[in-house]
Amino acid sequence: MGKSMRIGWKIAIILGIMILFFIGVMTGVYFYEKEKTKDSNIPTKQLAELEKDENRSDNETISTSTTEMKTSPNCTITEKQYFKGCDHLVKEIKDIPEEWINWTEEQIKKVYSDWQLESFTNNQIIVSQEKEGYCGKHYMIKENGDMLGIYTIDEDGKETFKEDTDIATRYLTEEDLIRVQEGIKAIGDDQLHSVLEDFE
Repeated sequence: MGKSMRIGWKIAIILGIMILFFIGVMTGVYFYEKEKTKDSNIPTKQLAELEKDENRSDNETISTSTTEMKTSPNCTITEKQYFKGCDHLVKEIKDIPEEWINWTEEQIKKVYSDWQLESFTNNQIIVSQEKEGYCGKHYMIKENGDMLGIYTIDEDGKETFKEDTDIATRYLTEEDLIRVQEGIKAIGDDQLHSVLEDFE
């Protein structure tokens, strides 16, 4: 009986130690969480200033990386020109010239000094400008002898011969022949090519 009593005491002591350990851990967690809560209850003004500091350092990082950005070999340049006289926007996308690879934003701005730089990334540059007058992309497609000819139209409506196409009028349908004798207007290179493709 004495032996079983000693075993009971040992179990009670072990259980007591485990309970005290558990209480200690819980108390530690409680005070740790309380300390964290105290940090999160920073007055709003202080918090705003901390955020301002963080934003300032973020902005510094961004502006530093912007100045470091350079053009890559697969960069494209989009030139947008708005012509007030005819109210047209002419957009042209071209590959970057080889000698412009690894150029910074400042170098591009120097080349496009009369343009507004809308966007600059290592893969794309977008510039735009406004111009007075006509865009020079108003065309008339009409019969010119045996061939279809392309004429440009200025702001006064005057037509000027530009070039002949490879399309012979003798292969056109009667309906198409009537259309080209009257003349077909096209605005912009895309529309011009689209009209000519209809005849091929």
